[in-house]
Amino acid sequence: MNQRLLSSSIIWLTILASMFVFGVHAGVFILAIIAYFMQLELYQLFEKTGLKPMKQFGLICGSILIFGSFYLGTIEAGNELFLISFLLLILMITRIDIKAGRLDSLLPTLFGFIYIPFLLHFLIKIFHLNTEYGNSVGSGLFLTFWVVGAAVSTDIGGYLFGKILGKTKFSIISPKKTNEGVVGGVLFAAFIGLILVLIFPEAKPPQLTWLKAMLMSIPLSFAAIASDLIESAFKRQAGEKDSSTMIPGMGGVFDLCDSIVLTAPLAYLILKFFVF
Repeated sequence: MNQRLLSSSIIWLTILASMFVFGVHAGVFILAIIAYFMQLELYQLFEKTGLKPMKQFGLICGSILIFGSFYLGTIEAGNELFLISFLLLILMITRIDIKAGRLDSLLPTLFGFIYIPFLLHFLIKIFHLNTEYGNSVGSGLFLTFWVVGAAVSTDIGGYLFGKILGKTKFSIISPKKTNEGVVGGVLFAAFIGLILVLIFPEAKPPQLTWLKAMLMSIPLSFAAIASDLIESAFKRQAGEKDSSTMIPGMGGVFDLCDSIVLTAPLAYLILKFFVF
């Protein structure tokens, strides 16, 4: 537990210090690093189940999507980059596989590309969505941080409530999860979503009211739980406890950030249709 707290503290202090000094550019690089290692760890889990993803191709296309969707400057740019990267992956991998007389790399490589960098790049789309409505860069940073906060607080609340009150198992895929922990995670996410908006009223976009923030946190929390269960299923299939041993006391980057994967695209959709 002490090692876990130390690792978590170092990670968050590094992220906050980097963003304080370098602003949104630090956020993009941090997201790219997170996406890279999450995608790599997912490919490694696939390899342990007998699949053969072409890691280099998938990781390169993932990095291009993350950086390009921000620095090209529009929401549409991300869509076009995804399409270009997707087609390139299909053409390159199919050519190599067919030449070798097989076709066993295409699907795991494409899935890793779509599930990690493509879904995570919706955090950048959220930033662009905010600025397209005339809001400041600072409010865009707050909004993406708020989305991540809803996901992370679900994990924290689920752990605390599950530890104290947990009795009923929630899923065989993740034996430590309980119904009480799930309820606690959702409630804690709603609480944190509300508190962040109330504490930083000048930083948030004006369209994000305290009521919307609290209500939005609930479906985002369920998406975070679903993301966590999917990662647990991948690890269970591969026969692994953690996605890697990269972070002392915490496992891998995928273990640490899995809850953000489905939260990011859902947050984008909710913000686009119900807030902006």
